[in-house]
Formats: sequence, structure tokens, C-alpha cells
Amino acid sequence: MDGDLENTDMPNLSRRTIIKALGAGLAIPAVGHAENFHAGRGNVFPFGVASGDPAEDGFVIWTRLGTLPLIYRVAPDLPQKVPVYWEISEDEGMHRIVQKGQNYAAAISGYSIHVEVHGLKPERPYWYRFRAQGMQSAIGRSMTFPKSGQEVSSLRVAVASCAHWEMGWYSAYRHLANERPDIVLFLGDYIYEHNAPRARQALTVRSYGAPEATDLEGYRWRYALQKTDPDLQEAHAVAPWLPIWDDHEIEDDYSGIWSSSPEESVEAFRHRRQAAWQAWYENMPVRENVRLADGGMRIYRRVKYGDLAIIDLMDGRQYRSRQPCPVSPRYGDGRIISEDCPDFHDVRRTFLGAEQERWLYDGFRDHSAVWTILAQDLKVAPLRFPSSSGYNYWTDTWDGFPLARDRLTHALANYGPPNPVIFSGDYHSFFASNIRAHPSDEKAPVVAAEILGTSITSLGPPYAAIQKILPENPDIQFFDSRKRGYVIADFTRWSMTAKLMSITDARDALSSVSLTRKLTVERARKGLISSI
Repeated sequence: MDGDLENTDMPNLSRRTIIKALGAGLAIPAVGHAENFHAGRGNVFPFGVASGDPAEDGFVIWTRLGTLPLIYRVAPDLPQKVPVYWEISEDEGMHRIVQKGQNYAAAISGYSIHVEVHGLKPERPYWYRFRAQGMQSAIGRSMTFPKSGQEVSSLRVAVASCAHWEMGWYSAYRHLANERPDIVLFLGDYIYEHNAPRARQALTVRSYGAPEATDLEGYRWRYALQKTDPDLQEAHAVAPWLPIWDDHEIEDDYSGIWSSSPEESVEAFRHRRQAAWQAWYENMPVRENVRLADGGMRIYRRVKYGDLAIIDLMDGRQYRSRQPCPVSPRYGDGRIISEDCPDFHDVRRTFLGAEQERWLYDGFRDHSAVWTILAQDLKVAPLRFPSSSGYNYWTDTWDGFPLARDRLTHALANYGPPNPVIFSGDYHSFFASNIRAHPSDEKAPVVAAEILGTSITSLGPPYAAIQKILPENPDIQFFDSRKRGYVIADFTRWSMTAKLMSITDARDALSSVSLTRKLTVERARKGLISSI
């Protein structure tokens, strides 16, 4: 999603300036271990470290080798294969090493490393690092989950999405790291495949320095550039991530196998999508099993956090039907259209795909945890825009697939998973909403709460225009598109409290952070309780 923006003159920091700073030895902090981190041209770990997909006995640790300065479409000054040594420790000083090993970073995989660690103790922190070419990486911190069914008292979740490199500095990531979450749910748009349009150039603070990404090298470049950011590195190094994707990891507003550009054939888009998937896998701390034998990717997955939470990570892009009622010139583009669109009434249309729907709804039968967390990419709650003939809807969200949404809400009502909370992204705004069994019926019972987190940097839709129509959407309890930031949600056995955290200005690298709104969901009482 790209919102309508206000014009504000801001300086444009060029890629040349960024590269010059990096090449001169820009210091990249290492979560309290900067003294162990060798920055500058000689360092082969310019992208930091990360961990993800935690389980009760381990997690994935990740890094990617490279050399500075970064130069678009110029390979790193490294051999085709580089031995990389890794260590896992019970202490942050790396004195009590419990596992270690060697893997190879290869050019064919973008010099990325994924190590799946097993055999660790449950429910405790571990620290990790890598060594290669005589250099040492930053030290990262990860966590193992409690055993399935084990009684757990609390869980702290950070929620983030939508980090356009050009539209701001990543101070929100730094503040998120300072919250010391147990896990980070990243809900899509980690990179942006396109550059800021000409009308927004005055709003940018730095540049991708490359044309729109359409092939593997183009996508790799954007991940590489973003991962040199010290605040992003800090957010990765503080806790394990559970990431999914949205559209900008591939192309704005695409839907399933259909590009949003009319000149791009299904076959051409398939190749582009495959390249983008490869780059996403190379740069995310996820397990090997997300990659399928046929070259596809299955990123929807389920994890359990003791007896406190079941977390369902969903894919709201890959399996979708075509955008409803497509028209030229951008036949796939999400847009606001009338409820008279016949696609809105086609029961065959899907948002998640038949297989993912079955997987999700079967999972709703599991009542072994206190909380059910749905982590997905797009707004579930309806947002109706009144018109002279009825209502219009923005089609790229679940509003464009209302019967598919009905299947989701009916499953929540019929299977009754315990205390469902939906976290969403994409809309570059804070939204807090109640979700009803029949979203179009204001008298239907509430079946879930939805908290949509704002963007890390990406600018939001017009605040006044949406604020004006909120009376038409009474299930939306709170809205603010003016702020950038993240969500911190604390789960206990009795309640969930979500803090909507906002930075002062994404165009200020030293931006402060403050609480915008606090929201609560009580156990066994579906729906939101809002407080300032």
C-alpha cells in the first residue's frame, strides 16, 4: 500500500553519501558488544545477524557475508564459497559455549547462512555469533520457547511492518529493540521493490540508488542496503523474528499469480515472483522447510508458546484470487470500488487459498492455549466509504474478498479458538477494531480483536478523510495514520495489553518514542477495551 501524502520539503541523502559513510567505517552497534564488531571495509559481516522461527529446543541463526562499499550489481569481493563458523552460548559474554559448527556461505545463495539449531534447553535466552575470513560478527540474542503445554505466565510480542528505506530512518526499530520483546512478528513489506515516485522525492531522506527490483540481483540489493542500517540490525539481534511477507517484497498490490501491471504476463510475473521469493528466503531467519521441492514457498506456519499462545502466521498474497473487478490501466491494482462489483459476491474467490484455509480452520479446533494469535498482512475489519449509491471499499485488503472473510469469521465463531487476537499490517496506520461473526452486521457477536500496527517509515493515507468516515464504521475503535512506529503486546494468563508506540518523526534519525494508545483484551471477553 502507498498512501496519499502531504508535501514537505526534506533533504535527500544520496546513496553516494551512504556508501561513502559505510566505506569509511560506519560503526554498527552489536547490542552491547560493539567492541567485538569490526566495521568498515575489512568487515565481512556488514548486514548483522538475526535469529528466527524459534521452537522449544532451538531456532534459526542467520547472517549474510558481504564487503563494503556496496556497489549495485557488483559482487562482493569474496571467494565463491566461504567457510563460516558459528557458536551458541548460554551467556552473552560467549564464555559457556554449548554448540558450535561450520557451514558455507556461497555466492549462489547470496552468501547467506541459515543454521537450524536443535538440542537446546527450553524457555531460556541464548547468544550466538559467526566467524569468517578472520572476522567476527556481532553477537545476537535469541530465545527458545517453553515446551508445548507447559504453563507460562507471560509473553511479550513486538509487531512491525512496512519499512520503506527512502521514506525515513529506522529509529522505530531501535526503540522496538529497547522494549526487549520475546519475539518479533514482522508482517510484511520488509523492503520496497520500487522507488519513491517523483511527487514524493522531496519527502525522501535516502535513496535505494537503483531501478525498481524485478530480478534476483535487484531484490538482493535492496535487502543488502537496508540491512546495513544499525537500528534494523539491533532489532534483529535482540530477539527471534517470525516474519511473513506482503506485496512489496515482490510488487505493489499484486494478487496471487497476477501482476498489478497490465503489460506483465502471468508467466513473466511468475519468474519475477520466484526471484523475489529467493531473495526473501536468503535474507530472513526462517527454516529450510519453507522452501518446497517444486521451487515454491510455504510461509504459513504455526508455533506454540507453552500453554499461553498458539501463533498462526498466514500468507495473504500468494494464494489470492485476482483483484476484484479489474480494469485498465492497472488491472490488478488495489483501489476503491463500489459494492456493486460482482466479484464481491463470488463464493469461489479466495484470500488464503483452499489449502491454507483448511490448515487454519483445523487449527482453530486446538483449544490447548490461553490465546490464539493470528499474524497476517492485511486489514480484516471492514472500512466502508459512503457513496451516493451505497458503499465503496478498498479492494487490496480483506474488503476486496468479503466472502472469503466471512469464511474466516464464521470459522472463528464456529470453532471458538480461545481468545483470538489478530495482528495486521500494510495500511501504514494504527487501527484497533472488533471483528464480528458477520462483519456487515453490526449486531453480530464479536469473535476477535484486531490490532493493526502502523509502519516503520512508510507514509500513511490521509488522516482527515478516514477520520471523517469512522462513524460509518463503528467497529473501528481507534485510528491514526499520522504516526510511524510499532506495537508492543504483553500477554498474561488473564489479559493482553497492546501499546501503540509512535516515534516523533521518521525523518529524524534520533527520533524519540511515546505511547499513543493502550488497548486491552480480557480473557474470555472478546473485543477491545481502549484506554489512553
